[in-house]
Amino acid sequence: MEQTPAANTPAPDGLSKFLWWLAAADINILKDCRADHERYRILGISVGVTWLFATLAWGYFFSTIVDDDVVIGGLAVFFGFAILSIDRSLITAMSGSGRRKFLPAAFRLLLAFTIGLFVSQPIVLLLFQKDIQAQMVLNRQGKLERFRAELNTLNEDRTTTLQKDLQQWQQQLQQKEAQVKAYKDDYIKETDGTGGSGKIGESSIARVKKTAYLKADEELTALRNSLGPQQQERQTQLSGLWQENVAKEKVYVASLTNGFLAQTEALEELTVEHAALRNRYRLIVLIITLIEIMPLLSKLLLPKGEYDRLLESNNMYLGYRKNNVV
Repeated sequence: MEQTPAANTPAPDGLSKFLWWLAAADINILKDCRADHERYRILGISVGVTWLFATLAWGYFFSTIVDDDVVIGGLAVFFGFAILSIDRSLITAMSGSGRRKFLPAAFRLLLAFTIGLFVSQPIVLLLFQKDIQAQMVLNRQGKLERFRAELNTLNEDRTTTLQKDLQQWQQQLQQKEAQVKAYKDDYIKETDGTGGSGKIGESSIARVKKTAYLKADEELTALRNSLGPQQQERQTQLSGLWQENVAKEKVYVASLTNGFLAQTEALEELTVEHAALRNRYRLIVLIITLIEIMPLLSKLLLPKGEYDRLLESNNMYLGYRKNNVV
């Protein structure tokens, strides 16, 4: 059952051939079905739009994790072409006979819908980029504060012990300094006549108080010499802990990138906090997902035309010949 080309049928132009190729149509059959030319051109355009969307989405996705424009462009083109190949395969599979069409259609629609959801995510991030960047600044600050709190909790016991030792030794020094000052004041009062004896000059009582003052001052000096190295050691340990925390904080800050995951987290927080943004986010995801499944829906919902009948007849004829080959 071979097809005879229709008389006076003009040869399709290059653009039409390309659009028909996008629509996964058999050009040799379609070129004789003039009534279906425009339909498959439109179907090819819809596939081309999904191809463009997928390429842009993959390009933006890889731009969040790679800095080389050449690598980004190559990966975007490759994965965009992969999505195009999947779409053409799904459309080709939808050209089967009516007996086996509807059960696989549900799976193909689910697959196309899943691809559409993934492709829509980078595009949504691109559309809400300004709001996402502002939210990421807040997220980074919040993460940094939580990280600092975790570091403080981790070093709390050690820091508390060191600070307690320093505080205790400082109190000892302050008490001894207060004692020395009191002895010194008593001695001065005894020498100027304002003390208990009422005598001016180095009286016996004044000499006793001077001896007590000098002894206390010597004890203060000895205490400072004794506690000084220990205080210095504790201060060094505290400084070491602080420097360790600073180094860890720098490493943590360096890990807080503006990549795809960080942008996705920021977008999720924005959608939770702002109902208006959440509704528009859902609408955009729905529209982009519909664009992705539009070629498959068009193929599924549009009634069969002359091309489909000829293709089905041709497939049946080829199957008959194959089954009857001796």
